[in-house]
Amino acid sequence: MPDVRFTRHAEARMRQRGFRNADIGLVLSVATRVADDAFFLSDKDAAREIERRRREIQQLERLRGTKVIVEGESLVTIYHNSGKAASAQGRKHRRVS
Repeated sequence: MPDVRFTRHAEARMRQRGFRNADIGLVLSVATRVADDAFFLSDKDAAREIERRRREIQQLERLRGTKVIVEGESLVTIYHNSGKAASAQGRKHRRVS
């Protein structure tokens, strides 16, 4: 769903009810559409997304220390970088945006 503009009424209700802007985006992205103008985050929706994120966390834990070498548009190699060298290298070379 595209960016949503908040009315003054919506902003006031969000403040009163403890909702953050990011909460709206999350609900709109994973909830079930129950009408043309309404979304509902059901227990089933929440459970599905929690499980998806749990698998994603497990994947990140499994891939921790992985190094990927890319040349242009091609993957050259991938390996688990382990040991003291990996720790030192992680401090020296920060992620490039």
